[in-house]
Amino acid sequence: MAKAPPVREQYGSAGAGAMAILVFLNIFWAGANPAALVMMGHHRPEWVAAFRFLGAAALLWGLLSLPAARRTLAPQFPTTIRHFLTAAGIGFFGVPTAYICYFWGTKLGTATEATLLVSSSPIFYAILARLFLSERFPREKTLGILLGVIGVWVIVNKGLVLREFSGATLGNLLVLLGVLTESVNVVAAKSLAMRYSGVALLAIEASFAAISLTGVSLIFAGAPNLNWTPADFWMWFYLTVVCTVFAFSVWFYLMERAPVGAMGVTIFAQTPAAAFIGYFLLKEQLHPTIWIGAGLIVGGILLTLRARRP
Repeated sequence: MAKAPPVREQYGSAGAGAMAILVFLNIFWAGANPAALVMMGHHRPEWVAAFRFLGAAALLWGLLSLPAARRTLAPQFPTTIRHFLTAAGIGFFGVPTAYICYFWGTKLGTATEATLLVSSSPIFYAILARLFLSERFPREKTLGILLGVIGVWVIVNKGLVLREFSGATLGNLLVLLGVLTESVNVVAAKSLAMRYSGVALLAIEASFAAISLTGVSLIFAGAPNLNWTPADFWMWFYLTVVCTVFAFSVWFYLMERAPVGAMGVTIFAQTPAAAFIGYFLLKEQLHPTIWIGAGLIVGGILLTLRARRP
């Protein structure tokens, strides 16, 4: 393979227009776990994840088969073996781990709690930056991370003290593991998106995720259920076309130049959207601690953003 292209010029912030777009993307993503929960009424969680990325990979490669798209994106695919294997590894290992954790966690718990836990992602972005990039923590940033972690703890345990380890607790822990995994995926993908096309990277990740998830599903869940209801199809369409092909293409495109930290804060837009979907559409019971945990997470994210880089 050829020499890797240089890192693109990076913007200091995502910009008001990009931030508005990211907020709308996160409102779309707030419906992902509820949509998966509907599909899991007839399909195993492993297959729901596999169907999502099989469809996404097929659509993305269909897009790349168009001459205009191929001419634009083909020169921006990874040009070194190391970078290609990094993208493939994220798809083969990172994406399946995150989404199996998300979907199994949602099935054992509630879609509302799962989405609220996902909204804590920016806190983990900051922790990863401290661990792997050796960034110093100002006082506000440290306090913000502590608030966010307490908020996650409150939602997982339904209080400050774990009184009973139930299936819902296990589900929330699985979602939290998915959040940690996806945070690592995002940080690793950002290092590639600074050099290559974000859409090209998404196509590679989705393809390897589809291969991995299909194998995992066949081994642990058996043959797929091919008797789909109209609701199954529309939920799959929402997960695949809206949440993956469209939303992630825009996310990866913006990630080519915008900082991940500024992008990540828009994830807290999922908090009110998750509460609305869970309560009004899915009729899920909202435990009082959900509001306390969500408030702590949002407060922690805002404090983390307020801290200036030393």
